[in-house]
Amino acid sequence: MTNRIADLLDGLEFFKEFSYRELETISPHLMSMRSSKGEVIFHEGDPGSYMLILVRGRIAISKGGDDAGRLLCYEREGRIIGEMALLDRERRSATCVAESDCELLTLSHEGLERMTTEHPYLAYRFMFYLARLLSRRLRRTSGVLVEYLVT
Repeated sequence: MTNRIADLLDGLEFFKEFSYRELETISPHLMSMRSSKGEVIFHEGDPGSYMLILVRGRIAISKGGDDAGRLLCYEREGRIIGEMALLDRERRSATCVAESDCELLTLSHEGLERMTTEHPYLAYRFMFYLARLLSRRLRRTSGVLVEYLVT
């Protein structure tokens, strides 16, 4: 299973600076899951303690409730979803619905803690790239907010 997960990670944008050997080391800390088209993966307000790596498929992210929610974006293969809950274990800030059959990998808070204990340098690098991803998303959101406030 470790090689299969490493194969899934290999070539994804987030993991491009990790060697295949490092992906094999990360793999035991991840769990595989599938979601069917139309399935709610998590609801806004749900407790959160894991992030998702979308390996195959497409996911809709919305905010403001399931029925009257506002679509924020669609996420495609290779995207990281729910990373804030991995870090702070707060409630989910949006609803995540499978727009097609999806294959996902999950990293739980406990899995991240195990990685930190067993492979501290690799966990540090993973967290560094996660921080960089969060920084990019914050910059993009700030830009959208400024455009909204100016209009």
